[in-house]
Amino acid sequence: MGRPSSFADEAVYAAVARSLVEAGEVRLQAVTKAASLSTGSLYHRFGSREGLMAEAWIDAVEAFQVKFLAALAMPSDVPGLPAALATPRFCRNAPDRAALLVSAREREMMSDKAPDALHARLAAANGKARNALSGFAKAQGLPLERVRLALIGLPLGAVRLYLPKAPLPELIEQDIAKAASALLKQA
Repeated sequence: MGRPSSFADEAVYAAVARSLVEAGEVRLQAVTKAASLSTGSLYHRFGSREGLMAEAWIDAVEAFQVKFLAALAMPSDVPGLPAALATPRFCRNAPDRAALLVSAREREMMSDKAPDALHARLAAANGKARNALSGFAKAQGLPLERVRLALIGLPLGAVRLYLPKAPLPELIEQDIAKAASALLKQA
C-alpha cells in the first residue's frame, strides 16, 4: 500500500491557475515552487503534465457545475436567474478555480495526452450539465440557445471582461440579472 499524499490537490490546482494567469501557460517549475513540492511528487500524483492540467480543469469544472446545477434548480421569480448569477458568485467565492475557467479553454487543459479516464469524467460532468440545460429550456418553453446565452454566455462574457486581471465590480450581478431576465422571459 502506498503512502498517502503529503500535499493537497487544491493547493496544486491553485498553483496551476496562478501559473496560467501569470505566465500565460502552465509551467511545472512555477507549480512546484508555488505548491512547495518536488517535480517527482507532482509526477507521482498526476502522472504527467497533461494529467495535472486535466485534473485541475476537471476540478474547476465540477466545482462550478455543482453550484450552477443547484442554482438552476432553485425556485425564483425569474426561473433560471439564480443559475445566471452562479458564475459571478463562483468567481468571488472560488477565485483560483474561476481564474482557471476564465483564463483557459478546455482544449488547452484537456489534451489528447490526458488520461482517457479523465476525458470520460469530464464528458460525464458536461453531459449532466447539458441535460439539465435542455430540461430547463424545455420546461420553460424557451429555445435552448437563448437559455445557453442567458445562463452561460452572458455571465461568462461579463466576468471575462475583468478576470483574472481585475476584481469583479460590485454591481456585476445586477447587470447580469437584468440582461439574463430579459432573455429568460417567454417571447
